[in-house]
Amino acid sequence: MKKNWKRLGVIALALIMVAMLLPLGSFKAHAEEGEGEPEALGATYKVGDIIKFGHYEQDGNTANGKEEIEWQVLKVESDKVLVVSKYALDCKPYNTEQTDVTWETCSLRKWLNNDFKNAAFTSAEQAKIPTVNIVNENNPYYGTAGGNNTNDQIFCLSLEEVYTYIANVLPNDLQKLICTPTQYAENNGAYAYTITENDYNNPYKNYGYTSDVIGRRGSYWWLRTIGYESDTACIVWYDGFVGAEIGVDVNQGDVAVRPALYIQSVNPTSIKLNKTSATMYYGDSTTLTATLAPSNVTEKTITWTSSNSAVATVNNGVVKAKSAGKTTITAKTVNGLTATCNITVFADNVAGNIFADIKADSWMYSPAKAVYDKGYMTGTGTLEGRVLFSPNTDMNRTMFVQALYSMDGKPDVTYVQKFSDVKESAWYAKAVTWASNNGVVAGNPDGTFGINGKATREQLALMFYKYAVSKNLDVTVKPSTTLDGFADANKVDSWALTAVKWAVERGIISGKGNASTGYRIDPTGKATRVECAAMMNKFSEIYANAPKLGDEDLEEPLALPEEDMEELPLPADETEDVIIDDEEEAEDNDVPSENEKDTEK
Repeated sequence: MKKNWKRLGVIALALIMVAMLLPLGSFKAHAEEGEGEPEALGATYKVGDIIKFGHYEQDGNTANGKEEIEWQVLKVESDKVLVVSKYALDCKPYNTEQTDVTWETCSLRKWLNNDFKNAAFTSAEQAKIPTVNIVNENNPYYGTAGGNNTNDQIFCLSLEEVYTYIANVLPNDLQKLICTPTQYAENNGAYAYTITENDYNNPYKNYGYTSDVIGRRGSYWWLRTIGYESDTACIVWYDGFVGAEIGVDVNQGDVAVRPALYIQSVNPTSIKLNKTSATMYYGDSTTLTATLAPSNVTEKTITWTSSNSAVATVNNGVVKAKSAGKTTITAKTVNGLTATCNITVFADNVAGNIFADIKADSWMYSPAKAVYDKGYMTGTGTLEGRVLFSPNTDMNRTMFVQALYSMDGKPDVTYVQKFSDVKESAWYAKAVTWASNNGVVAGNPDGTFGINGKATREQLALMFYKYAVSKNLDVTVKPSTTLDGFADANKVDSWALTAVKWAVERGIISGKGNASTGYRIDPTGKATRVECAAMMNKFSEIYANAPKLGDEDLEEPLALPEEDMEELPLPADETEDVIIDDEEEAEDNDVPSENEKDTEK
């Protein structure tokens, strides 16, 4: 039977269902996907809040993509909230054919739970929309059968839910049921009407509406409750009245859709990684995966961190080895549960490589192993039975003096207090005393040795030179030797010039860089442990079994000028690092990049 599309002109003639949307109060933006939410949604939102969740075409311009959907909170539970779209999002009939239907059998229900759901929500968002039991009551005024209850994720509100969740039946609250359609909904045929000032003066003012209604644009929107007969369904009118007495034909084509759904928050109760420990090699990567329980977890966001990002980094579970050492990878859920994996990184897995932090095929390996085997330099610690050489750690003055002392066979020496910062109990006390006695080092004007000062490259050249002089070794510098081939030759301090020329002539220093970029002495640059090893190894090769000069040979001024025999004060910024002893472990276990290699080989 065809129903007339009409609305009764006065409230007395129409069965009005009115309720008030609670004041929106202070709106709160929904946490973006991946940011994490509190354990209970009820602790996050209150009735009237706006949640942004999902995306759907709304402005009618498909070229700029879908817009975020805004939802009004109607009910709050501990782990989920009931929401309805703030705007009417689309225009669809209750049923595509004019026939007797229920909510269970209508086409609108199928569209909401399939096409609309897939268009509006990602798979991660869909996981947050629980399937709930929908009660389909009979029409409370005409007894029209509501049909079977259904299990839905997305649905339309019923008459009872409008009463229950849109609260307080008061005449001046009618206007709060007005729902504005999106431009997209209007483009798809949704009827919309903008209330004018004349409309306000007659009749809405008489029904308790306020002047705020002027300019409000409203559309019809579906309720799921069956109307007067089984081929009709209830709607809310464009001006906020609820059409429950008659309803409209189910195939009516200009009624908009205002979806409702629950958004659920299920936090994990446990987290487990596929690995609890792993051994990696420099440059390799491995993937850690986290398993969350229970199976219906919605809050799946995991924050990954590395306790030592210099050793290994982690991004979304992908671990990349950066340098030798140990680190702990931690996976943390939004509610604070954690799982860990202990990572050990070696430079390589070449059999026979004694170093944990130097690759066997690296230029660093040969000089490091040579000085280590000879006992000139020891490691800074161990990693799972392999030696940590810490090749890129800056060499300080004390460490270098200790290495020279070891190269000289650690001769017996009686400690004498020569420097205020060198105590007799210090592990380096004998080495510093030996170096001072042999003119290898002098002190600073303030009476200190500068135990923590970094050793610059020109300082190392000077100390090597003085050590050679102390051993009566030939340190003659040919008149033809210049530093002209180095771009920064003019930066070598005068007090180190002879020593640097000597070191370059002997190949102890061969410079940094390459032919295309130009070679550099880098005289004031801090020398690393592996650079020192390379210099020391070259020095040892050159002077192995070399004859010592006689006294007559020392008449030539081969040593530095007298004023150059005193070392200049160290720069203030070279006193900050802790000294690493043979017996102490260093924390810097970086594996050097081939791009950073010094050409001192």
